[in-house]
Amino acid sequence: MIKLETNKLVGTVTIPPSKSLAHRALILASLAKHDVLIKNIAYSNDILATITCLENLGIEIIKNKDSVLVKKSTIKKIKDLNCGESGSTLRFMIPYALLQNEEIKIDGENRLKIRPIDDYFPMFAANKVEYKYNGSLPITLKGNLHSGKYYLGGKVSSQFITGLLLTLPFVAGDSEVIIKDELESKPYVDMTIKIAKDFGVIIEEDNNKYLIKGNQEVKIKEYVVEGDYSQAAFFLVANALGADLILEGLKRTNMQGDEAIISMLESLGVTFNEHFQVVRRDLKPNVISLAQNPDLAPILGVMLANITGESKLIDLERLAYKESNRLISTYNMLTNCGVNVRIDENNTLVINGPTKFKAGSIESCNDHRIVMASAVLSLVCPYILIDEIKPVNKSFPNFFTIYEELGGKVSNE
Repeated sequence: MIKLETNKLVGTVTIPPSKSLAHRALILASLAKHDVLIKNIAYSNDILATITCLENLGIEIIKNKDSVLVKKSTIKKIKDLNCGESGSTLRFMIPYALLQNEEIKIDGENRLKIRPIDDYFPMFAANKVEYKYNGSLPITLKGNLHSGKYYLGGKVSSQFITGLLLTLPFVAGDSEVIIKDELESKPYVDMTIKIAKDFGVIIEEDNNKYLIKGNQEVKIKEYVVEGDYSQAAFFLVANALGADLILEGLKRTNMQGDEAIISMLESLGVTFNEHFQVVRRDLKPNVISLAQNPDLAPILGVMLANITGESKLIDLERLAYKESNRLISTYNMLTNCGVNVRIDENNTLVINGPTKFKAGSIESCNDHRIVMASAVLSLVCPYILIDEIKPVNKSFPNFFTIYEELGGKVSNE
């Protein structure tokens, strides 16, 4: 077991670049008819998975310390693809791989093997794509992506929609992606449209439709990835719980859906200054929907455990398909530290404070967000014991280097 403990975290944190934006930037740059330089990029396991998949499809990518040069390339199969544990990579690569006509196998690791991809099956039928799939990865594909009308349910992962929005502008003919009911995680689709526009690629939204002109071209030669609110959320909650951190590298651009963490914390009585330090803390319970921001569940669970009264996290259905069943792993993390928490009907997490925190023994469940949320929990618990901290390599490899620089302690128990 590994012991995490701290009395206070103090210092300055440079927030890493957005993983979500970096995935999208890499794919858009690879489809350009010229070289594109992407600045401010971090080599997490998920980003390396996307880079490797692109390289295995013939894209030349030159990796520098904190930037990549994506060279003008022709898409062609060199090797089969392995998406590691990255759901974004998998859902983006399926339509991307159909831009070439060789049979290709797409695989993944651990829980990615069983994460749903069947929402793409109607697309395969419409495009006469041959596929072999037995309920878990790998999947073998042969065929081409064509323009046309694509129908998806709004309850699916936004990654399916984004996968189509990133590739259809580069095929011949116009397309429509039509959402059949209310779209969850819409901020991630909005992010895709915004970054595509930054690259000069236009996707128009019309009620429940996304209208896409074909044969578009990337127009920029350089892109800078902004700081990641999904990762900043851990430090923002740490500040709300008494840490004294200045956060650098964040912009209020409304590009990222998880920027909503600011308004969520404000709804709980926490106000920040321009450096994201707390200027007012008058905590109050609330009910927060995570239909659009499911990745924030573990760290918001930590936050709510510190508030007197009953709070709820609702609309958590999609947590079952994350790196762990994140509804269960978040519940276990909190319970093991003395939190009065229950899972109510309709996948609702109900948390009652105040909490008499105790030293907790936590299973990481190979889930990077459970690990980082546990580190923040160490601010209010005597200490945390956790079986593994390596899962942070998926999204934030130097998280614990920063944690220790700020005053946290990591030791083998």
